[in-house]
Amino acid sequence: MRAITRMDTQSWIRALVEKGAGASAIKRAYNLMSSIMRAAVDDDVIAVSPCRRIDLPVIAVKPPEWFTLDQAQSVLDELPVPWQTMCLLGFYTGLRWGELSGLHSHRIDRRRGRLFAVEVNTKSGIKEYPKSSKSRREVPLPAHALEALERHIHPLERDALVFTTITKGRTGRRLDDGNWRRQTWWPAIGRAHHFDTDGEQLPVPHFPPHSMRHTCASWLVQKGVSLYEVQHLLGHESFQTTQRYAHLQPDAHKAVLGAWERLEAPLTVAG
Repeated sequence: MRAITRMDTQSWIRALVEKGAGASAIKRAYNLMSSIMRAAVDDDVIAVSPCRRIDLPVIAVKPPEWFTLDQAQSVLDELPVPWQTMCLLGFYTGLRWGELSGLHSHRIDRRRGRLFAVEVNTKSGIKEYPKSSKSRREVPLPAHALEALERHIHPLERDALVFTTITKGRTGRRLDDGNWRRQTWWPAIGRAHHFDTDGEQLPVPHFPPHSMRHTCASWLVQKGVSLYEVQHLLGHESFQTTQRYAHLQPDAHKAVLGAWERLEAPLTVAG
């Protein structure tokens, strides 16, 4: 470890780029190495970490994938009732899939029309968010979503998971992300169709379950809800994450268009 220099680290990153490794994979590898080197400094194995002032490849930010209202409805129509309720919540609360599948009945405040995102379903089981985490939050429920949720949780015990496996003769097991996608989400996406403005029937986009979260944010921003409110609703740690939806704001380009309209003599073309 003492033999590794900052230039060695930069050369390693450059070699990964030349081999075609993705920017996200490179960043994960670098973060792992950096954490090891920090631990080595803490333990006095090395004096200074070589992971400093390293140029990493830029991770391209993909625009959020979101469904239109018609597309979302067509997906819901292809799901069994319990999963309709779960995905209705996904579209109207922006909860992560792990938050939806980790939701407990006692986290729902029926009187106030709220739910509390506290637990999350992970590969290693149900875990609580730390109390200092922005992910632990109160989420408002529109009346029709609360009504559907109340019907679903009516027979459940107070501390029960709201959404669990539904198989013949066996219920109540914690959901597995991969199985749920394969057995429930992708078949519904494959069957769902919507109509465009010309009346032509089209398949819905092949978006993953996380797109319900993007859809929630996109709809809210388009209806004028501020990015700061959306950040709080979704539990984003960084405002930069929420800014991906800024282009959807109704007045996103109002100042620019207004400036062009105020030009005294706009440019023209023949014809």
